[in-house]
Amino acid sequence: MIKTFKKLSQRQGPALIFLTCVTLLSGCAALGFKQPEPVTVGQVIEMSKEGVPAEAIVKKMRDSETVYRFTGAQLAELHDLGIADQVLDYMQRTYIEEERREQSREDQGTWDLWGPGFW
Repeated sequence: MIKTFKKLSQRQGPALIFLTCVTLLSGCAALGFKQPEPVTVGQVIEMSKEGVPAEAIVKKMRDSETVYRFTGAQLAELHDLGIADQVLDYMQRTYIEEERREQSREDQGTWDLWGPGFW
């Protein structure tokens, strides 16, 4: 098999090597690296009604890496439904932190493109 690969790589060049690497790396994606399931707002409400401690709800949300985007009115509504302040604070922080990461990615892309001090 290695001899065959060497012969093909001599004829096909970089394209074959690239395709082989992509194929091998795509196999890694099937080995159990999966995205955690998001914790829905409905699940948060249900856990709160069932008396699950706020710390446990926040841990579950943190482990799921879910980002929550709410208006102030929506947060107030969740508060009125009995969601703990600690949970609401965490939900709001996920949005703020995601926005910061996105801005940082945009800033980094601009910096790479133009270099420091371009403006």
